[in-house]
Amino acid sequence: MNETQRFKHSGESSLRLTEQAASWYLDQRAGMSEAQQGEFLAWLRRSPAHLSEYLAIAQMHGDMQVAATMEALSADQLVNLAATESAVVALRKPVTLPSRKEAVRVPAPRRRYHAGWLAAAAMFAIVALGASGWWLGREAPADVYSSGNDAVRSVALSDGTLVQLDRQSTIAVRFDEHARHIEIVSGNALIDVGKDAARPLSVTVGANLLRDIGTVFAVQRTEQGADVAVISGRVQVLERGSRWTAWRNETGASLVDLAGGEQAHMDAQGGVRRSATTDLASATAWLPTEIRFQRDTVANVARRFNAYTTRPLSIEDPAVANMRLSGVFHARDVDAFIAYLQTLPHVRIEREKDRVRVIAAEPSQSATRL
Repeated sequence: MNETQRFKHSGESSLRLTEQAASWYLDQRAGMSEAQQGEFLAWLRRSPAHLSEYLAIAQMHGDMQVAATMEALSADQLVNLAATESAVVALRKPVTLPSRKEAVRVPAPRRRYHAGWLAAAAMFAIVALGASGWWLGREAPADVYSSGNDAVRSVALSDGTLVQLDRQSTIAVRFDEHARHIEIVSGNALIDVGKDAARPLSVTVGANLLRDIGTVFAVQRTEQGADVAVISGRVQVLERGSRWTAWRNETGASLVDLAGGEQAHMDAQGGVRRSATTDLASATAWLPTEIRFQRDTVANVARRFNAYTTRPLSIEDPAVANMRLSGVFHARDVDAFIAYLQTLPHVRIEREKDRVRVIAAEPSQSATRL
């Protein structure tokens, strides 16, 4: 295996590990059977990297603060606590925790952990979170998507929603017959929402819930909170309501409504502050600078450009939408792409205040010039 192949394999392994850790974390919150709990413990013990990545996901959600109070306990004391504490799931077999010296060597690709905190958090992750299922209620199964270290990842969801993930970012997706829900587990994401009037879409970001109203918007999440920038359409920012069942639309009060071109900051406690000024270019600076497409449909290419403009392209005629194109454009030069579309046969462009309509022209008409 050459160096290029090793690098690619390492990146793919890291991606799979992040997705596995996020999936286990979400399953723990939903509640697991005894057999599933055993599988989780086996996975967690398999490698220090598994523990490190799991703790990174949990810390991002703010679920590990209680573990910090356990820092003074030794590994033996933690095992005894697990065996006797009625509020947690008792372990069937003794668990060998890393010593404090060993814990220092646990690799943490995103964060560094104090050795004592890591040992305490390890027991908390293995034991205390295992009890969550008996009181949290069941969530819909989640599909977890993560991006690698070297490239933005595009994810096309089953409802037509298009998500672009910044490097080292993770989302969890839960769809059922009544609702659609996306959780920003870590990092940055840009979401172009697919239309489905029967199933509203909501997005969990820390202590807040975003409700879409026909929207393209970007979310940048950190441990201190998150920023949401609406590219086009509208987004309603609400209190999250029930911490674990926000996907069921159990929400609290509406805090702010954002229109296209507006943005707001959400702190870790759920407080929201509308930005006095907007800088959408900065909010989406991580997106690719070029849009390349090979035999792709006009509809798909237009959606890629809509991530960069507050006046989205609306492809209204099926014949135009299904036309296939090849080319390379600067992502932030939407006008160049519009000019290109005008050169296509039977295409007409109509500019409106809040959108650019791309429609079919009569065969006898030439494309309208800008």
